[in-house]
Amino acid sequence: MNILNRVNTFARICAGLACAASIVMAGPAAAQAAKPFPPRLVKITVGFSAGGPTDAMTRELAKGLQDIWGQSVIADNRPGAASIIAADTVARSTPDGSTLLLATDTAVVVLPFVRERLPYDPLTDLKPIAGIGSIPMILVASPGFNVKTFGEFIAAAKASPGKINYASNGIGATLHIAMERLQRAAGISLNHIPYKGGAPALVDMFAGHIPVMWETVPSTLPHIREGKLIPLAIGSTERSPLLPNVPTIAELGFPTAETGIWMGIMGPGGLPPAVTQRVQDDLGKVVNSPAWRERMQARGFVIRFETSEQFNKRIRIEYDQNKALFAALGINKE
Repeated sequence: MNILNRVNTFARICAGLACAASIVMAGPAAAQAAKPFPPRLVKITVGFSAGGPTDAMTRELAKGLQDIWGQSVIADNRPGAASIIAADTVARSTPDGSTLLLATDTAVVVLPFVRERLPYDPLTDLKPIAGIGSIPMILVASPGFNVKTFGEFIAAAKASPGKINYASNGIGATLHIAMERLQRAAGISLNHIPYKGGAPALVDMFAGHIPVMWETVPSTLPHIREGKLIPLAIGSTERSPLLPNVPTIAELGFPTAETGIWMGIMGPGGLPPAVTQRVQDDLGKVVNSPAWRERMQARGFVIRFETSEQFNKRIRIEYDQNKALFAALGINKE
């Protein structure tokens, strides 16, 4: 073999070794790039039992994300303590996107003002990822109350200040705050009867023991259709397509009394920006899907997607508003 052939052979060997080395070196990087997201089973934790509206929303979101990610996504029901258990579970979880929270206003902007101590700080230990929408509220009356319209209700309340009872799901809870806002806006005074939940309060409404209360549209819709409840006003900014003849509280002249239960997805406070962005974007694909929106709106939900930044802004505003409201109400923390 002459010198030229030896040089060419040596060059080919070197080139082969370089190529092999580049493949070996690229292996980990390629594997990293191909690493699936999320890295494992994803749990969307929800602070309520199976069967309710928040649980239904959680399961629909889980199915949509599972279709996008090709990874199992499940609802993790952790009811109890007004959703504190669920929120704390997520706040303490590994911030990798595998543990998320179906958050409602209760866990984030209400509980800080009715509980002496929370195991988590809602503004630092939980990271807003995306707003999903809300469960609209409706003011309903018992047929035995003998009012058919919102105007008749206000007239009756002004004629008997402090004597008309209303029910809620507990002191400082969503239904209580909704009525407090309305009383302040309309200049009326009612007598608060707190219950341990909305369901037992509705039972007493059917029996005629409670004249009026706020509740969610999904919870009351079947009873309204059966004539067991009289709808007076919708708490959201728009009329419900399921009850198009019921005016909104803003239409009736009281925009400051608008109320609803918002829902969104949050993660642990240390969730990296890249993971937050990825989950936000994929949630947007689910929520903005026409078929998905139509299916959820048929159940009574109001769907309105918010980015992480928009959702965080909403939380901060409502946190400050509720802080002032609860101070004015003089509610003692438990």
